[in-house]
Amino acid sequence: MKSPVVFVIDRNPIHNSLIKYHLNVNKFFSIQTFRSGEECLYRINKGPIPDFLISDYDVGDITGFDLLKKVQVISSTIHVIFFSSYDDPILAVRLLDSGAADYIVKTGKLEMGIAELVKNVKFLAKEWVLFK
Repeated sequence: MKSPVVFVIDRNPIHNSLIKYHLNVNKFFSIQTFRSGEECLYRINKGPIPDFLISDYDVGDITGFDLLKKVQVISSTIHVIFFSSYDDPILAVRLLDSGAADYIVKTGKLEMGIAELVKNVKFLAKEWVLFK
């Protein structure tokens, strides 16, 4: 069985490394990290198209809504998960209504937030395998 391709966007290289590490520990091995939305979009256009895209809402060069729209134009099969420090339920609901797969808040204890993120990616990956 092929491992899902996961792209991670976060301006903070430590967050990128921690997310990648925890995904690797949970048997996700095809992971690429990016520090900007435009860099990630460029890579998506060149291929391969990821199965999952984990992104902070504010990656500096593009908003979460614009990123989601551009990703959806490229491929409707990419599961976009936002992992953000914006604790705004209205923003989260708007993103989910627009097609995001999930919105997880980075808590004061980053490890707890990452654990929740990995748990949700694992759940979505099980569904991904069923429909692949």
